[in-house]
Amino acid sequence: MQNPRHLHLIAIQRIIKYLLATSSRGLFFPTDATIQLQAYNDANWTGSPNTKKSTIGWCMFLGDAPVSWKCKKQESVSKSFIEAKYRSMSVACSENIWLRGLFSKLGYLQAAPTPLYVDNTSVIQIVANLVYHERTKHIEIDCHSIREAYDHKIITLPHVSTSVQLADVFTKSLARQWRNFLVSKLMLVDSPASI
Repeated sequence: MQNPRHLHLIAIQRIIKYLLATSSRGLFFPTDATIQLQAYNDANWTGSPNTKKSTIGWCMFLGDAPVSWKCKKQESVSKSFIEAKYRSMSVACSENIWLRGLFSKLGYLQAAPTPLYVDNTSVIQIVANLVYHERTKHIEIDCHSIREAYDHKIITLPHVSTSVQLADVFTKSLARQWRNFLVSKLMLVDSPASI
């Protein structure tokens, strides 16, 4: 068993190497971007090998340009895959509501619901189903907040294939080719000032 302090040092070295290698990388915001919000959301259930806590991740776009994103380990262990996904959706939904309010104050009213792309059909069915299932009682508050946003047409929940779930880059360790593909969709480019 390796010393945890040694593992932390290895992780820090990897972060420093990444930062040095990508120092010219930045976000690209196209001038012709629409002002419609869209979001991607995901969670990896029991992703932490030591604590079994899940990692949530989401990213919000204004048109094609990312404006908000987050990756965070959940504060408590999720009892099921659905619970991890639902908790992640709840946090992403709250951020979406806040962004809609901000853009409204800035004069960019979001008339259409924000698509919150989810790669799990079971989660979508729980939101759309008016009957709570016995197995979702432990996440009832999250269910109510998401259903309220869904019913008031603040969000929609289109299904997206796992192969194009942009939030995966925030929640999972991915093969290089897949990670590079997803990162390219996040509008990260080298030397953005030269574009």
